[in-house]
Amino acid sequence: MSTVSAARSAEADRESVRTADGVRGHRRSKRLQGASTARAPGSVVEPPAALPRASDGVRGARRSRAQALLAKGHAVEGVLRAPLERPRLAGLPLTLHALDLLDRERLRAVLAERRPDAVLHLAGLSFAPAAERDPDAAYRANLGGTLAVLAAVRSAAPRARVLAVTSAEVYGAVAAAELPITEDIPLRPLTVYGASKAAADLAAAQWSRAYGLDVVRARPFNQTGAGQDAAFVCAALARQIARIEAGRQEPVVCAGNLDPVRDFSDVRDVAAGYVALLERGRGGEVYNLCSGTGCSIAEVVAILRSHARVAVRVTSDPALRRALDVPRVVGSHARVTRDTGWEPRFAWSETLAAVLEDWRARVAAGG
Repeated sequence: MSTVSAARSAEADRESVRTADGVRGHRRSKRLQGASTARAPGSVVEPPAALPRASDGVRGARRSRAQALLAKGHAVEGVLRAPLERPRLAGLPLTLHALDLLDRERLRAVLAERRPDAVLHLAGLSFAPAAERDPDAAYRANLGGTLAVLAAVRSAAPRARVLAVTSAEVYGAVAAAELPITEDIPLRPLTVYGASKAAADLAAAQWSRAYGLDVVRARPFNQTGAGQDAAFVCAALARQIARIEAGRQEPVVCAGNLDPVRDFSDVRDVAAGYVALLERGRGGEVYNLCSGTGCSIAEVVAILRSHARVAVRVTSDPALRRALDVPRVVGSHARVTRDTGWEPRFAWSETLAAVLEDWRARVAAGG
């Protein structure tokens, strides 16, 4: 099987601190819409994010996705923003292409040339505050990018599987009685970011129904890992602790709202989830990717402090709080586990320890 992936920012944690993540190969056998069928190895291409700052959030996310696919025998190709982001993928056996996702003709040409069996579409704007500042850019990137991918697939690779990755922020205002969040809960986004992702999610579902495309949708919850940008809460907290340990900051960690509870996953688990959905997800279905466990920002701080080499204090800065926030977000991964066997593997404390160790190295290097 082959897969072409339109790169996106990994849905890294967008909470408290300043809060606001393709494949070419052998043609596969015919697949029926709604069928859940194991797929043979192929290749992966990750096109660029569309327009505005659509960073991965977790620099290692794209690498984790490529490694997860390579480990399953897929040949991997990457279509990235120019200039090519080779350092993130150094040492991996990849073919990389430069492409703007909204260049529909070029995107269609790449798909026609590569003849993919699957398209992993993650491209878009992932930083929620940036979406609030420029809603037009958010919709161009998240909805416009998705429509560009769907149109290119329909034209050049209509038999390809599309894994359209959106976000758990599409759920928005979820009542306590609705927890854990299942895929059947209505979409009630609170933020521009969540609404733009909900629009992309609905567009992917509509194209699947109207045009018979083999589309699977994924709604990842918060994720983090080594290499994450300090604009996101776990990395922001870890960076401060690393700076304190290095004597470059007073022994005070400044956070935003410590009360919200979020469902965090390791970026490596989420990458494995994407592979599972490409290979075994049911066409036309939508899946949560989450840990199924809630963790407050205060608990994140406590775990990071337990890994710290020096004593630190914590203060909450109202200026770092989100204007719109949901008190508690916890998902259910029952559907993806039932259909694909995927389950999270990494312990949360282990993940945060890796994030902190990564920031120690980056601070030592001047970061």
